[in-house]
Amino acid sequence: MNETEKTGFWNALKARWYRKGLDYSSLPSTVLPIILSRAPGAETFLDVGSGCGTLAIPLARKGKKVTALDPSPAMLEILKEDIRKEGLENLKPLLGAWGEVPVQPHDVVICANVPALLKESTGFLKDAVKVAKKAVFLIESADPASDKFYYRELYPLIFGRPFGVRTDYIKTYDELHAMGIFANVEIIEYDFDQPFSGMDEALIFWKEYMGIVTEEHDAALKDFLEKKLVKEGDILLAKFHKKAAVIWWRTDK
Repeated sequence: MNETEKTGFWNALKARWYRKGLDYSSLPSTVLPIILSRAPGAETFLDVGSGCGTLAIPLARKGKKVTALDPSPAMLEILKEDIRKEGLENLKPLLGAWGEVPVQPHDVVICANVPALLKESTGFLKDAVKVAKKAVFLIESADPASDKFYYRELYPLIFGRPFGVRTDYIKTYDELHAMGIFANVEIIEYDFDQPFSGMDEALIFWKEYMGIVTEEHDAALKDFLEKKLVKEGDILLAKFHKKAAVIWWRTDK
């Protein structure tokens, strides 16, 4: 990973938006039963690329001892705030990128929605096996044609070009197969909606994510979002339904 992939993407603004979206996400409630039931007896968990605690906090609430590793200071500051609020003494944030800070062996290693880390050049898959005493769980998109923030409609509208095809879990699965790891795959679906206080915040959100620094597209973007966002009480919601693969295997057999 380059420096932008490790730290620069998750600035304070994006980290706060992500944290707000977690309150409208069904990912934890969908994936945790799979992880806990497939790794019975596991007590220690290393969440690699934990962000602000999507899975780390729910695992800690279950009484598990969790290390949350992430290279983004902005994400870990939010995580620390929630740890203090909930008094989670069994959850330890660890600032750093995989391979650049020492980590102790844990019963389970988790890596959820961190595509940059699963690139072949990072060596993460080979190293994760050495750290996980019982099991490894990876969560990746399960649809190469999946959308992100309405980009499939917005890129032609704003930039005059298609968004393109994204890689999904098959690449990772093939790499594991070549390593002699015959992993299990379970397909899940979950919601990850993004709330906004109003249209102004929504415009800032999309401009930030799409790298738009001028106002020339504001009118077209606003018109598009007015048709997409759903009013719920005092907020606007961008509703996203996602499909992902939970790739997992035992390391203690």
